[in-house]
Amino acid sequence: MIQEMINGSIAVLTKPSAQTFEQHERDNLVWALIYAVIASVINGILTAITWPLRVGQIRAQLEAQNVPPDLIETTLAQQGNIINLVLGGIFNTIIGSLIIWGIIYLLGRAFGGTGSFGELAWGISLFSSPLSVAQTIAGAIPFIGGVISLALSLYGVYLVYLAIQSGMNLPAQKALYVAIILAVIAIIFVCVTAGLIAAVSLALGGGFAP
Repeated sequence: MIQEMINGSIAVLTKPSAQTFEQHERDNLVWALIYAVIASVINGILTAITWPLRVGQIRAQLEAQNVPPDLIETTLAQQGNIINLVLGGIFNTIIGSLIIWGIIYLLGRAFGGTGSFGELAWGISLFSSPLSVAQTIAGAIPFIGGVISLALSLYGVYLVYLAIQSGMNLPAQKALYVAIILAVIAIIFVCVTAGLIAAVSLALGGGFAP
């Protein structure tokens, strides 16, 4: 089954079309989750490899902000160990995937889609899992990593649009509507998250002021 999913991933990533997704479509939620978890484990291993560099970057950023040394050590300690990060990543992958796939499925049904949840999950997993690994690798590349990660994200949005057509049996126009709504939801989520992070940073910064 893994080899079948790898073959499907190669196909949809290199020859993206609704027809390609249809050719490799399966109604198998369990293996869609397994594939996503495998990607999460790989990401955890990659994170472990780059962990010393990541910790050094966090330390440098905090020192540049004149954060007290004791608070820097506390912050670094709160980052957790590698095992916890990997296990947490697996848990978050399962829950996050089910939530995201569920939202897409409900939107697809609202627009008249007739596909099954398993078919949609399988199709999305075929590209989202390898792309997540690629983004983890890109994140470790200095300077151009952010650009590569952004390009992969945009490509992922396009593939979601195609997967919706195939997995939910929707015409291109309705699938586009679903994709646009998803993009709006994602933008709102990012803005709210960024706002909360900024608010916390300002609060901490105010606490450090003499």
